[in-house]
Amino acid sequence: MKPLIGIIGQIDHSRNRLFLDKTHIEKIAAAGGIPAVFNTAASPDEVLEHVDGVLLIEGPDVHPHFYGEDPSGAIKYVDVDRDEFEISLVKKAVERGVPILGICRGMQVINVALGGTLYQDLTEIPKAIKHDWELKLIGPSQRVHGVRIKMSSKLYGILKDELDIEGTNEVYLRVNSFHHQAVKRVGEGIRPVAYAVDGLIEAIEGAEDAEGFIMGVQWQPEYLPEMERLYEAFVRAAAEYRARRLELERVEIEAELKEKLGKAEIEEAPSITEEQGESHRSSETTDNPPDTTPT
Repeated sequence: MKPLIGIIGQIDHSRNRLFLDKTHIEKIAAAGGIPAVFNTAASPDEVLEHVDGVLLIEGPDVHPHFYGEDPSGAIKYVDVDRDEFEISLVKKAVERGVPILGICRGMQVINVALGGTLYQDLTEIPKAIKHDWELKLIGPSQRVHGVRIKMSSKLYGILKDELDIEGTNEVYLRVNSFHHQAVKRVGEGIRPVAYAVDGLIEAIEGAEDAEGFIMGVQWQPEYLPEMERLYEAFVRAAAEYRARRLELERVEIEAELKEKLGKAEIEEAPSITEEQGESHRSSETTDNPPDTTPT
């Protein structure tokens, strides 16, 4: 069976509806996964009982409360319930080894969940280039700035066949960009692996010695054709996680059955003492006494 990928949808509180860009669903399906959309009505534990991977997508600003700050005037809009849900989901997913892919806000949530902080607005960064392009004005697939990816990264290993390699240590590509917040201090167990020209962190991934798949990108990969490799790698990691989980479940079930069968055999089998007692009593009460006639 294909791996089930849980996508946390956006909530429109004013209209009481759950929504997301269907491109996310299409990309997961094209990569071989089964997309399933969740909201904060389910608990993180309930979601993780069913899914083989977690996709965190774009959305409102992460409330600064979750990284120890008060909101500045640059904060646009927030969804504290979704923040709490996704942060808890990331922590539990990391503990269980469930693959995680974060896109735009999703990358920021991963960082905050693992103890990192954010720039509340890119005006905090001296000489920052423009990152907060208007989606409705330029469209989703326009490449508006460059990023450089470390060639030692897992991200590079995933994308290398789709990239033009120009250097010995880094590779450059151009991406779309629709964000006004960004990673500031990097969280525990992850590392930055891609940067914009102004030094802004554009991608994170699990540390080199970390197990499992943890990846976050600041751009919108669902609109860039070469990023199909990223979805494929994510879904492949989810399939591997599913296989491991099913194997562990099989081993546990077999162990339980063996334990139950062993107890049943012990309960049904008579002990040696009981068998000897029955034999002794049988010889004492037989209806045919031994033949003592002399020969």
